[in-house]
Amino acid sequence: MMTLLTFSDQRTKLGGLMLDVLVTEEINLDSDVTQYPVEDGTLISDHITQGAERIRISGLVSTADMAVFSFGARGRSKLIDAIDTLRAMHKARALVTVSTGVMLYRDMAFTSMRAVRSSGEKGGSWLEINAELTKVRKVTLKTAEVPEAPAQGAAKGRAGKTNTPAGKSSGTSASTAATGTSGSGPAKVTPLYRLAHGAGLEPKELLASLKSQLGLKR
Repeated sequence: MMTLLTFSDQRTKLGGLMLDVLVTEEINLDSDVTQYPVEDGTLISDHITQGAERIRISGLVSTADMAVFSFGARGRSKLIDAIDTLRAMHKARALVTVSTGVMLYRDMAFTSMRAVRSSGEKGGSWLEINAELTKVRKVTLKTAEVPEAPAQGAAKGRAGKTNTPAGKSSGTSASTAATGTSGSGPAKVTPLYRLAHGAGLEPKELLASLKSQLGLKR
């Protein structure tokens, strides 16, 4: 014996398909619980994963016009339209809303559709619809501005700094410029040194000779 839930103007709407009769309405709320031991005192909800809500709807579409309850060619066309609507929703793969007169389910996706027409006690004048749907959970993405990294501070210290004290040189001292000699050997850079070297004299001897010829005191 079949028990009908509704047979009134407030009929069940399964997406784009209107059911004349709602037979069963089933809601499944599943969760996955960990199979491993949980430490006492921990947050137990961290070990339980909430599943998606699922519903099963079973109903009937009649060949009769519900207004006058008459059967005929128009009724057969009504069954064809119902099957075409199921095919269209299956092809669209879109979210639908299911209204049963008492409950309202939004953002539902079909996971199964089945239409059965038999010549049993219903006499082929009814199309039995069975559908399973799963709720798609939506999230809202939020964007946030990431601050720019702070600029590097000014470099401290003096560029080109070395271990050598400023003002000092590792080369020949200025006192060797007159004589043209240094610790590493004669430095042939001054005119005096060139003259003395050309005369076969030391720079000091050349200076003394020039002073003598010019009548200068030593």
